[in-house]
Amino acid sequence: MQKFLPIIVIVIAAIAGGGGGYFFKTQSSQAKEHASATDEAHGESADNHGDKKDKKKKKKKKGGHGEEETSSTVYMKFGRQFVVPVVRGGRPQAMMIMDINIEVDNELGETVYAYEPRLRDAMLEHLIMKAGEGDLPQMLEDTAMMEETKAELLAISKTIIGEGALDILIQDIGIQSY
Repeated sequence: MQKFLPIIVIVIAAIAGGGGGYFFKTQSSQAKEHASATDEAHGESADNHGDKKDKKKKKKKKGGHGEEETSSTVYMKFGRQFVVPVVRGGRPQAMMIMDINIEVDNELGETVYAYEPRLRDAMLEHLIMKAGEGDLPQMLEDTAMMEETKAELLAISKTIIGEGALDILIQDIGIQSY
């Protein structure tokens, strides 16, 4: 019996922990549903007597000059990173991985994602060309080369998207030598 005592304690603790977790999960989801229902009910009556939460939200949205701060730009994030082979003399030397985003005018919104395949194709073509010239790996050491590459990618983006493309953001770069 003493041999089975630790196993029994572990099983009981596991059952109690699982039951407690399930209970907590159901209670917290019910509390969220109740809170959202209460907020909706208070939101309708906020016109009659004002809601403190709404006033606080309005205060947070206002800038230093009393006007609302709204972002005039959004960021287009590509679905996948750019994988660029660095080839010299017909032999692969390294592989670069880049995470590139485009800052676009807010008016374009979600419609900019319709251009993603064309943007990816044109940008990847340009990055492969720069990698073949040996310029792409130099970006890691030379900030002027990085800015030049970003400017070239922005020009490519503007030919596809139009003047709504505002800036190129390189979020991450990785290089793996062979």
